[in-house]
Amino acid sequence: MWYRVFCGLVLVLAQPLSADTAQSVFNNYQDALIQVQVIENQTQRKSAIGSGFYVSDDLLITNYHVIAEKIQSEQQYQLMANVGADNKQPLDIIAVDVINDLALLRSPVQQSRQFSLAEGLPAQGEQVFSLGNPHDLGMVVVPGTFNGMKQQSFYPRLHVTGSINPGMSGGPSVNSDGKVIGVNVATAGNQIGFVVPVAQVNALLVAASNTVPDIATLKQKILQQLLTNQQQMLSPLLNEDWQMQALGKGQVPEDIAPFVQCWGRATEPEQDNGIDTATASCGQSEQIYLSAGLTTGKLEMQFEWLDGKDLHPLKFNHHYQSRISYSGADNRAGKHDVTDFNCHSDIVALAGVATRVIFCVRAYKDYPELFDALYLAATVAQEQQGFISHFTLAGVTRENAKAFARKFMEAVIWQS
Repeated sequence: MWYRVFCGLVLVLAQPLSADTAQSVFNNYQDALIQVQVIENQTQRKSAIGSGFYVSDDLLITNYHVIAEKIQSEQQYQLMANVGADNKQPLDIIAVDVINDLALLRSPVQQSRQFSLAEGLPAQGEQVFSLGNPHDLGMVVVPGTFNGMKQQSFYPRLHVTGSINPGMSGGPSVNSDGKVIGVNVATAGNQIGFVVPVAQVNALLVAASNTVPDIATLKQKILQQLLTNQQQMLSPLLNEDWQMQALGKGQVPEDIAPFVQCWGRATEPEQDNGIDTATASCGQSEQIYLSAGLTTGKLEMQFEWLDGKDLHPLKFNHHYQSRISYSGADNRAGKHDVTDFNCHSDIVALAGVATRVIFCVRAYKDYPELFDALYLAATVAQEQQGFISHFTLAGVTRENAKAFARKFMEAVIWQS
């Protein structure tokens, strides 16, 4: 969650050549950028604060994660727009897009000046400006450079250089004409920022109705968005052949989708236990924010080959069992969000090798039809050698979880 307080107007100019343009953006659009507050009803204090910007006389765009707690705990929170000293007005949620971390709000205070949406993206290398309210500083305009679409990403994001600090999420990134190219959403530090493209903003505006839906309706729309998203992500993985490579005597994925990245590492025998290990991992690391306690939409796979052929079998088995116990779910979820894992364990023959397989699922309490799946397989140690494989799927249907497990079991095997 990004926290911020609107306490005056600050203009940050990082490059002298951009001063005139940044000053123009600041002067022309400062009134169209407001603070969104999430107020906890019992204490009447701010629980979260973010930016929003007008796209019509009464409609605002912000990030979903700014207003998520209102949807997850409707009676506990209210949304307010801070439109001046001691002037707070209630906000209504019109529509959300959890996949792209966007929300559309309606304000009772109409604004004659709004941000215009760009018809396309700048050329790579062109200057852009990110606006928001970071670190209790008030409105900030930060010049940066547009670097194109984020590579190897399942969710469309623009890559910009410039200090998109915590607190600027929900604010717009604009081109030199002051037109919105996207919405600030995340930072990776070191002048690396990510922005939701303007195309996703347009799609949200087109799909939104004029009426204010109740929270139950919004949750149903969120469920449908999540169901569609997991199907789009898993379909190519389930329907295409996986390219594989060796890891010790194991066979692990090398290239299974453009948005899945794989890494590997090998170690020398450790002095304490005399075991050679080689590890690999693959995954789609981006996650969908649903609430402070629940993230979803992630895929991760981990693999480990262990060779301790010079060890006594009891010593190797002790180390092997300790390595198996490390695996767990890789997304954040609390007891209020999901059920306990329901697990099934068995010894099966994978490519003729005896393997202990554990498959677990847990259900989402607010979003029926969605589950987290956890899979772990460990070969029965042979001559002080073992192969461990694991995956986590977050926010998938039970059917897709089982289908992915079958695909995984067929592909990730011990090669005799």
